[in-house]
Amino acid sequence: MRPNRYGDRTQITLTNQARGKERKYRVVAVNKAGAGEPSNTVMAVL
Repeated sequence: MRPNRYGDRTQITLTNQARGKERKYRVVAVNKAGAGEPSNTVMAVL
């Protein structure tokens, strides 16, 4: 799996997310050495 590449961003805004549905999010850091391990999964209900 290739990570999405967003340059040097430290935040992202998600739009048009359905309300009342459970979502799971993880973050992967990417640098010259490659992709790191994914973060712990965070669950959210909007």
